[in-house]
Amino acid sequence: MKTLITLFTLLSFVFVKDQETLSIKATFFGHEEGFYYFTDFNDNSFFFEGVEAAAKEKFDLTKKSFIGKKFNITYKIETTKGEYGEEYYASIIVDLVMLE
Repeated sequence: MKTLITLFTLLSFVFVKDQETLSIKATFFGHEEGFYYFTDFNDNSFFFEGVEAAAKEKFDLTKKSFIGKKFNITYKIETTKGEYGEEYYASIIVDLVMLE
């Protein structure tokens, strides 16, 4: 499943410019090893590598009480460098609005 999520995310990045903000409506699935997992209403899976401070102040997604909650997620895609200097795209949450 993680391979499918990674493949989907990487393919979606091909068509997105760096620092552009995007929005989706999705259900929070959980937080694990620094990643935040969501599933949209079409059962597409998304993961985010970080949350900016303003969004983190609104909702602490490391708490299990938010699992299953629906959010409008505004995020940006940044080019970053990995452990060995390779460049990759990372999705970062910039704003969260709970829908329920």
